[in-house]
Amino acid sequence: MAHEKDNRQYAETMSRNFYFIAIIGILFFFQSQSIAETSSADFKIIDAEALPLASFLFAQRDQMRIGWYNKFDQQEVKDLRPNSNHPVGSLFVQLRPRKYEGEYQLALRVLRDGSHQFLRIREFTDGQALNHKRYITIPFEFLIGAIQGEALRKLFPNDRVEFGGWRHQTTYSWETAELIAKSFTKSGKHTFQQEVYKQGETLTIPWNNLRSDLELQPLAVRKPLFIKKDESGLRYAFYRIQPGDTLYSSVVIRFIGETKHVVRSQNAGDLLVLNGLSDAHQLSQGQLIKIPLEWIRTEYLHAVPSIYRISEDSNAKAKAASPERLPSIDVGLPQADKLYQISIISQL
Repeated sequence: MAHEKDNRQYAETMSRNFYFIAIIGILFFFQSQSIAETSSADFKIIDAEALPLASFLFAQRDQMRIGWYNKFDQQEVKDLRPNSNHPVGSLFVQLRPRKYEGEYQLALRVLRDGSHQFLRIREFTDGQALNHKRYITIPFEFLIGAIQGEALRKLFPNDRVEFGGWRHQTTYSWETAELIAKSFTKSGKHTFQQEVYKQGETLTIPWNNLRSDLELQPLAVRKPLFIKKDESGLRYAFYRIQPGDTLYSSVVIRFIGETKHVVRSQNAGDLLVLNGLSDAHQLSQGQLIKIPLEWIRTEYLHAVPSIYRISEDSNAKAKAASPERLPSIDVGLPQADKLYQISIISQL
């Protein structure tokens, strides 16, 4: 009898334990579902805050993405975005360091005044080691102008060169005149005719107010110079060394034109560093020398935005006058400038 009683108590105990485990399992299942739904909702919030992203290839090498913040940051998801708050509508660029690239090298390549700003890389990575497979999110205002310009062209695909300035078309509901002024203009101050622009409306930023470092303005140079982007993605004037040329007389004096000997010597030294040369007297025929565009003498450098886009009225008149011939690319170019050939880089 005692044995049967023990068996009965054991069976009752096991039944209660099984029932308890079943209840715990059911509660755990519903809690897991709730956590999954919450996590999914959090990720949807993250997407809403940081999307959409537009991708672009900078310098034909580095894949980058640009986007904006639609909502204020939340600290609980800071590992997916910068750990500092950003105003609604502020822009950011995501990029990856190159393989074996350190903080200093990355800062020199992508940040304004990079040699003095490299410690900010640790802020953007939240102290984590650089990983060439992982994107870093950097606020737009910290990046060099060339990256900003490429990002803005991708973000606003309907923007274009027009006679007299850069034509911006309002593309997104979150755009403000203040944001456009900060992104595109030298002063960063709002000077547009309207306070608010509806989607589809356009505004023109005059060339003299557009930031030159964005490299949005088309340029032309006289031969023998030509313009192209170097491996870093920046625009330079280039000259191909001819027989008998020297760096000092054939490049510095001819194209830069400084009158003071000390300044010319400094220019020559800077060009050596810029072009990775060790000796100014050992230049080979056909060698390319790149020169910063802001150094070029005015008679060799010309801003000619009017030749890149011809209005519909001009096209219509040209076709009516000569149906078989397309309008020339130099429409609007001053007659004096037509006397010589020019090398053009277009940013359309």
